[in-house]
Amino acid sequence: MRRRRIVLLLVLATALVVVGGAMAWPRGEDPTSSQVALVPAKVKAKDKAKAQQPAEQAQTTAAAVAAAGDGAADGGDPADPSQILPDWEPSPQAKAAIATALANGRPPQFIVTSFDGAADYRMYQRWLKVADDVGARFTFFVSGIYMLLPEKKDAYQPPQEPRGFSNLGGYAELAGPKSAAENLVDNVTDFNTARALGHEIGSHYVSHICEQSDAWSSAEWVSEQTQWEQFMLDPVGVNGLSKIPTPIYTKQDFHGGRTPCLSGDKPVLYTAMKQVGFEYDSSQTGILGAWPTKQQGLWNLALPSIKRVGSKYDTLAMDYNFYVNHGSAETQAQADEFEQTTYQSYMNAINLLYRGNRAPFITGSHFANWNKGAYMNALERTLRDACTRPETACVNSITLARWLDEQSPAQLEKWNAGNFKQS
Repeated sequence: MRRRRIVLLLVLATALVVVGGAMAWPRGEDPTSSQVALVPAKVKAKDKAKAQQPAEQAQTTAAAVAAAGDGAADGGDPADPSQILPDWEPSPQAKAAIATALANGRPPQFIVTSFDGAADYRMYQRWLKVADDVGARFTFFVSGIYMLLPEKKDAYQPPQEPRGFSNLGGYAELAGPKSAAENLVDNVTDFNTARALGHEIGSHYVSHICEQSDAWSSAEWVSEQTQWEQFMLDPVGVNGLSKIPTPIYTKQDFHGGRTPCLSGDKPVLYTAMKQVGFEYDSSQTGILGAWPTKQQGLWNLALPSIKRVGSKYDTLAMDYNFYVNHGSAETQAQADEFEQTTYQSYMNAINLLYRGNRAPFITGSHFANWNKGAYMNALERTLRDACTRPETACVNSITLARWLDEQSPAQLEKWNAGNFKQS
């Protein structure tokens, strides 16, 4: 138990970085029917004891944290790259859940959690701890604009826009509460820590350009992604700073992405994604209960629409969509209500899948405390309750994509139809 506390302290001490904006916008507090719950959700205590984890997970966590280095901005190499956990491999807890489900003649219930924008050291402190507590791995879709100092904005040439254009209205200064240069250090430190712990760093492209990108060509999408990779991999060269940690992640770690606002002409986009070596895309909306399929050689890990508690309408399984539908919370009591109904909506969807064909549940969130943190809190409660269930594996996007690659089309079709022994 003592070693466990030390490991968690190391994770928190090493973690640092940026703010979100994907189907939504940069960080901020706020912008601004009745469906009976399928399965009534019980409110959980805020101080619920964290789940017990296998000893193997504690050991690998400690090694991975050491591999990320101490976070010092010295431009040095990671301490031990050989200890970096594969981002395509599930956690020990998820691996055990997958094996148990298959041994029982049915698929596991996958839950994929991803964050758009994904830069703010305070959020990494929170979510890396949650992941460690419940045996989950996450995908962090990073906005590349957070890796540019304002004075270096002209390093970016967006398609069909002026050089240095940022649809977020800023650059690295938006990535956290510190100066732009300090945020850059935090960003790389956090990305290193997350990657060392087996989480995935994915692309949210560069400057959150939405509907304009519907007219981009494949060559322009390739340019956008190539620039994103340059900003992520060479923060020293791009920004002219020396005191930035060396990234431990490489181009080979970039497996897929999600476009801002889920935009882009998908056939055109997918042609570009294949060209840059991606294995999946998570930029489409989908139907709850549908197993993923391949399109143009890429797994389409779509965000499903789910029933929203308190409304007769469905909504996308993404925090921003709940936020837009709810509007701004005027009081803490209203924010608490929004948290509870969002939590119930997520849990109802997961319960429906778990007792049905067990299609993966894929969610999107942002590093934003909209409505006094209602959606962050709802997501955390969901993961703490769902990830510890039998035969439930909380994995990142590339883990799911590669696991799907290992299954035969006939097997996936059988599971999609729900042809297996129910639990």
